[in-house]
Amino acid sequence: MRDKKRTERVGQLLVVTAGAAQTLASERLEPLGLSPRAWGLLSTLVESGPLTQIELATATATDRTAMVYLLDELGEQGLVERMPNPDDRRSYLIHLTAHGKETQRKAAAELAQQADTLLKPLDTAERRQLISLLTRIADHWEELNKGEAVKAARPVQALKALQKLAASGHEDTPTPARTRRARPR
Repeated sequence: MRDKKRTERVGQLLVVTAGAAQTLASERLEPLGLSPRAWGLLSTLVESGPLTQIELATATATDRTAMVYLLDELGEQGLVERMPNPDDRRSYLIHLTAHGKETQRKAAAELAQQADTLLKPLDTAERRQLISLLTRIADHWEELNKGEAVKAARPVQALKALQKLAASGHEDTPTPARTRRARPR
């Protein structure tokens, strides 16, 4: 690797880091037939239980039209099912199937390895500090955007997942880093 000085521009460093995290996550999720967005949906249902389609779209910051297609795809894979909402006959609750719960569990294990790869240069205390700092920024951003149509739901959920990982006591277990380049989107 070339010896070069990195920029101190926070936005650029966050974009580079987020891109690395996205690439590693996609590599781990793809063999399970999941996209990062599908993973977020399954994880939200694990954390919250059944939700209406609108609640799920809001919780995952997913466009409602895109949510329809995503739910159709996950339904075809046998990961989720729509069931009548006992509180509102006009809507359905989205439930995880047993296969969906198992797939989400496997994906969580894969993503824990991905996080270890991404965060390898940091020791446990530094990982916790990074998560704490990013959480404070995400919370501040959410506070600034109260009442706005755009919410920071997905970043906050991602930070919560990282907090769980840090709390689970993952030490600096070396994992082989993938060198494949990100595909253009």
